[in-house]
This record gives sequence, C-alpha cells and structure tokens, in this order.
Amino acid sequence: MPRRIWDLKCNRVIDFRMLHSASLAMQVSMDPDVKPRLPTYWAVSHSWADDIHSSKTSVNQYQWPVPLPQGIGLSSLRYELLGYGAEYVWLDVLCLRQQSDIYALNLLKREEWKLDVPTIGNIYRAAARIVRYFNGVGREFRSDGWDNDR
Repeated sequence: MPRRIWDLKCNRVIDFRMLHSASLAMQVSMDPDVKPRLPTYWAVSHSWADDIHSSKTSVNQYQWPVPLPQGIGLSSLRYELLGYGAEYVWLDVLCLRQQSDIYALNLLKREEWKLDVPTIGNIYRAAARIVRYFNGVGREFRSDGWDNDR
C-alpha cells in the first residue's frame, strides 16, 4: 500500500495507515460480522513535461517542493479529480518525498524510496481507478509532441 495518500476533501497528504485504520475501525463498529476491507483510492499516472516548475505547498505540509508543469496547480488538479468522483488519490510527486534543500530530509527520502519505488506497481494494481495524463499531469491530451525525448 502507499505510504501517503492525498485526501482531496481535506486537501492534504496523510499517512495511508491513518486512513486504513480509521476505515477499519468504522467498518468494525458498524457491523462486527462484516469483514473489513481496505479503503479505495485512485492513482494518477503522468508523463514528465519539459516545463516543470516546483513549488512548496501546504497540501504536503511544505515538506518538499512539488514538481508540476507550467500553468498547472494542485488546486485545479484537485477540482478536476473531485469532479471525476475521486476522494483519495496517490500522485507520486505529492505522495513520494521529493528532493529537499534540507540534508536530513534527503537522507529520509533515500530510505523511504528503498521501499516506495520498488512497490509503485503494487500501488497502481491496488488502485480503484487510474487517471492517465499523457502530456504532463493535469494537462489535456494532445496528439502532437510525441517525438520529444521525454
């Protein structure tokens, strides 16, 4: 399961275990005969664009800059995903610790990625839905530009 998940309604990144334990507690308290199940989440797959800008955000408590294509913001992406019906979303640039200007956080990132990067396939397999952005996260599909090295 993912380490972190984006709670779209609260607009913050939370530890997936918090979501998981809250969901299990609620299911068990409602009906003790019901077998608890994992909460569902969506995953976002995207290509990297050439015009990436990074900015810090309160969504991940300013822990690392989030790289997004020019003209794309987390708020517009959030509204789009909410409009599709998503509630919890795994987006790598927001849920995986990225580069930091603080040495200790880069060390922590390196340790987290030892587990997180090899298990990304499992995160996509367990997702209820996968949203794919072929021209950069948050961008509409275009049929041109496919000769770019990225």
